[in-house]
Amino acid sequence: MSIATSMQSESTRADEDRPGEPVRSAGLDLPASPQSAGTARRFATAALAEWRLAALADDVDLVISELITNALLHARGDRRAAAGAGIRLDLEYDGRAVTCRVADGSPLPPTPEQAGDTAESGRGLLLVDALSAAWGWSHEPTGKVVWARFDVQ
Repeated sequence: MSIATSMQSESTRADEDRPGEPVRSAGLDLPASPQSAGTARRFATAALAEWRLAALADDVDLVISELITNALLHARGDRRAAAGAGIRLDLEYDGRAVTCRVADGSPLPPTPEQAGDTAESGRGLLLVDALSAAWGWSHEPTGKVVWARFDVQ
């Protein structure tokens, strides 16, 4: 698997808190299939290792798994999502934080559920909230993007 990464020079950055630290980004298009969560985790682990941020890999991998799984489950059930639409994972490191973005074809917002004690699902966004510094979502012309940010110490 190859990682397509890009960097912006310091002069193109809006934030100047860490002079000389380039913005790094990596992205991956994924099919709407169950194997995509594993592919996304491997991709993120490799990108974080390349950026010398391997210490974040466990938390980032868990959150990416949840976001990809939610995209697979909920976008598939939304008739407004384009048939066969894929999922896009984007990672960005700006010197202070790593932000993970998962785009899917459904405009429906992510909604935390009240899972019962014996429920087998419904806790994913609670996990995202617990592991990331912040998370949220935005409408896009082709659906939505759900993001999670991990601060680098």
